[in-house]
Amino acid sequence: MKKAFLVLVVLVGLLVAADLVIVKFWPDTKAGEYAVVGLDTAVAWYGVTKDFWVEQWHRFRPEEPEEAAAEEPSAAEPEDEPEEEAKPEEPEKSAKPPKPVVDLSKPWKGLEPENWYCGKKLAESSFDGKIVMVYVFSESSEDSVALLPRIENLWSAYKSKPLVVLGSHRGGKSAKTENLIKKAKVTFPVYEGAGRTQEPSAGGRYPIVYVVDDTGHMIYRGRSDLEATEAIVTAIPNVGKSSSIGKSAKRGKRRKGAK
Repeated sequence: MKKAFLVLVVLVGLLVAADLVIVKFWPDTKAGEYAVVGLDTAVAWYGVTKDFWVEQWHRFRPEEPEEAAAEEPSAAEPEDEPEEEAKPEEPEKSAKPPKPVVDLSKPWKGLEPENWYCGKKLAESSFDGKIVMVYVFSESSEDSVALLPRIENLWSAYKSKPLVVLGSHRGGKSAKTENLIKKAKVTFPVYEGAGRTQEPSAGGRYPIVYVVDDTGHMIYRGRSDLEATEAIVTAIPNVGKSSSIGKSAKRGKRRKGAK
């Protein structure tokens, strides 16, 4: 009897430990984020295709039973009943074009002097021709505050490259927020409520990390600073190439026109 009770206690302890591990580590992964918040929300956050999430869906949820085959049509109706006339098919409505991920008319917000915390003061021209990583955090989220030193290390390693790291605090400017930024020894620019005019929704959870390349396209959005770093490292060699290709094409057109 005692042995059975001890076995039961051990099993319960293992289940509790497994739950704690999942809660601690899964939110830092795309698959874990999907399992926590669901398919539609995760797709909205990351902007990825649904193929990845369908694959994860079958990993974490058993397949649904296939629907029963449709019943065979009954015997032919009596000849006395008149046949219904076929209705003309309505023309298909054209699908609405998808909304742009970013608003290029006024891409950046919150760069006013009164929103500044630390680092170099920025203007919209500060982002021209550079990759921008925005780290959105909140003083009320211990996880996002704990990552500030890692973002500082990233900034120290790549600040000589065409990169701008922008810290964006959410929750209101306060002395407490200023103190925690100083305690983390942050040197990259930090503002209150700064970022892209259209950016990934936090969904009530922080941090949010997203990366915009030198052409204004969002190339990463999620919660992992490591995945954001990979996107930055991949994009750095391509900075300026798209603009140089466009300039050479314009020059070629001008030469043809001159002839």
